[in-house]
Amino acid sequence: MNNVSQSSWRATAAVVVQSLLWLWLISLSVFAVLNHQTMNNLADRERVDSSMQRLETQIARLTETTKALQQRPAAATAAGLQDIRQALDARIAHIEQTLFGLAAMDDLQALRAEVEQIKTRQASAKPRSQNKSTAAKPEPTPLPFRIVGAELRAGQRSVAAAPSSGNFTADQVQVLLPGDAFGSWRLQAIDGNTAVFQDGEKTRRVAIP
Repeated sequence: MNNVSQSSWRATAAVVVQSLLWLWLISLSVFAVLNHQTMNNLADRERVDSSMQRLETQIARLTETTKALQQRPAAATAAGLQDIRQALDARIAHIEQTLFGLAAMDDLQALRAEVEQIKTRQASAKPRSQNKSTAAKPEPTPLPFRIVGAELRAGQRSVAAAPSSGNFTADQVQVLLPGDAFGSWRLQAIDGNTAVFQDGEKTRRVAIP
């Protein structure tokens, strides 16, 4: 019976030692990776430092438990060994959750970096869009004439047109009926207080004063 208890104790101790070694290697790896990463702000660094302190505390507790287990007499009962192993498993699970939390923090930092890149691309794309819209709508070419009045001629409405710039004389005024032209612009119709002119495919509506 004594031999059986010793074998059970040794097997459990071996499992605990292996678990500690595995956990210690993982913790060292995480610590090394975190030391080589650049944190976005001081709050992230403080959270990582706090997490690493908790990891170190958990590992210290595991080490103390293992030492206590090694100092137990060989006649320790199987039930006592099982309780110790369950406690170790619970602590290992807690440490694994902490490690997963650190990994999630890294993912969040990567997501923040991607969002900042998208914002930068959007900011640089807005001026280009505005330039394109401006180029798509050029200012219309000024007309070579202006409407200075309207009158009835032979029962039809007509408009009086003069050069668009500077002062003009009476002999420079042209009375236009629908179908008449001033330069390349032809009067198509008089619609209320608006005269409609056309030059090729271009159409302009001019207010009649």
